[in-house]
Amino acid sequence: GDADAQYLLGFLCEHGKGTKRDLCEAVRLYRAAAAQRNVWALARLGVCLEKGRGVAQSEAEAAASYAAASKLGGAEDFFECGVNHLNRIGGRSAPEFYAPPAGRER
Repeated sequence: GDADAQYLLGFLCEHGKGTKRDLCEAVRLYRAAAAQRNVWALARLGVCLEKGRGVAQSEAEAAASYAAASKLGGAEDFFECGVNHLNRIGGRSAPEFYAPPAGRER
């Protein structure tokens, strides 16, 4: 499917905008878009995993999803978000886990 459309539908399902709120469907759609390297879906999937929204809570999977989003580049907002979450939930410091994109200072 179209990753952007899957992400947007997931967002609508997660927030109940124009449709019934369905967190499990939101996670399914985020996973489908994330598999196609959609940075926004990876970030929202991380939030769902971290908070246990529509999926079993998994801090390890959330950290991996945040890191994958930040590694794709062009996601500076998620880089800082991911670093904060990795520091808090990843069990190790962000510098050990992830280096910023080339040309980007911490």
